[in-house]
Amino acid sequence: MTTCARSGCTGAIEDGFCDLCGLASFDEDAPARDGGAAQQAQPATVGRTRRSDDPPAAQRSPTTQRWGGSARTRTTSRPHLGAGLVDVPAVPRPDPLRAVMVDPQVAEQRRFCGRCGSPVGRGRDGAPGRTEGFCRRCGAQFSFTPKLRAGDVVAEQYEVVGCLAHGGLGWIYLARDRNVADRWVVLKGLLNAADEEAMAAALAERLFLAEVEHPNIVKIINFVERDGSGYIVMEYVGGVSLKALLAARREASGGVPDPLPVAQAIAYVLEILPALGYLHRSGLLFCDLKLDNVIQTQDSLKLIDLGGVYRIGDTLSPVYGTAGYQAPEIDHAGPSIASDLFTVARTLAVLCIDFDGFQSTHRHTLAPRHEVALFERYDSLYRLLCKGTAPNPDDRFQSAQEMADQLYGVLREVVADETGAPVPARSTLFTADFRGRQDGPDA
Repeated sequence: MTTCARSGCTGAIEDGFCDLCGLASFDEDAPARDGGAAQQAQPATVGRTRRSDDPPAAQRSPTTQRWGGSARTRTTSRPHLGAGLVDVPAVPRPDPLRAVMVDPQVAEQRRFCGRCGSPVGRGRDGAPGRTEGFCRRCGAQFSFTPKLRAGDVVAEQYEVVGCLAHGGLGWIYLARDRNVADRWVVLKGLLNAADEEAMAAALAERLFLAEVEHPNIVKIINFVERDGSGYIVMEYVGGVSLKALLAARREASGGVPDPLPVAQAIAYVLEILPALGYLHRSGLLFCDLKLDNVIQTQDSLKLIDLGGVYRIGDTLSPVYGTAGYQAPEIDHAGPSIASDLFTVARTLAVLCIDFDGFQSTHRHTLAPRHEVALFERYDSLYRLLCKGTAPNPDDRFQSAQEMADQLYGVLREVVADETGAPVPARSTLFTADFRGRQDGPDA
């Protein structure tokens, strides 16, 4: 274990990141930075070429240890948000029962065929749409009705309390684990259990989640079946999504958009990047990062809903994403580390500016600089977002660590501007000038 080299930080480096300030490690004796090649040493990604100077796997992670012949990377939970520079308001742990939906339904405008993407279950002539039926375009069967009800017991262990939410891949249920002190857990089933592609995605999610272990990523507990349907059992993450935080701010301001303070938004993204870096080093891509899929708990952030997780180099599995966040090359080149980091930049932009039209007019682009006061004020933020959302994947950040290092610099500028006090940091590119030292015979 090594100590963080950043000035004023007493944290320790775990999994390539400091467990106190949360920032990426660096070698202060190195004359230059590799630019994140360590995290690129993965199987070839669709539409991308691996760099010839990428180091071998054995050189990528100094904190990797072996148990029973298999490599695992240790991770350490950081007890705070803010990268040591920002005070981020904590959120209280909500009562899980208050989150249960009274009348669980999928809104008609969110009903689409799982096979061809066509609208289904829509009302006509004043009559409500059907929640179950067949797609008129491709004939695939659809169902948007919850399969579990309050009181149902799954696998003789998990007692269902009700529905928490629904998403692109399935219903999410709150349940009690009868075998472990009635602890709260989450069961995630298929939104459309009859669709073969959705079923395959759910099974793939189970396998990916079984490999994932990081303090900022929701933890899988079990996988169970009931009446022919499969359910992933995950930890219950009590907190508020970043989408809900923005919605609450908008409501409090009378319906007028009220983005997060830019320093707070950056602090959130700096908390997310180590988790994505962990996934990338594990050969996985998150694919569907967005405000909905990030939860702030009392003192940390967690990525949830790993339904879109995708193996690097996989050319067969379906790719899931969300308009406004997803990179433009996905349809023809597939996902990559660069496309994952594209979603990070988009998430940051949505958090800190009133990004009108980000899912339509500016689906893959930023609003013009002269139209956004924050871009005019912080040139470094604008440049970082431009790099993160560059049309060509090769022009973007190539690793989560590289992006975190640059974003930390932006945060220091923002904090210095807001407080009037400089926020120095040790350079990752230059060392001190020792020509004036007098402690040697040749000095």
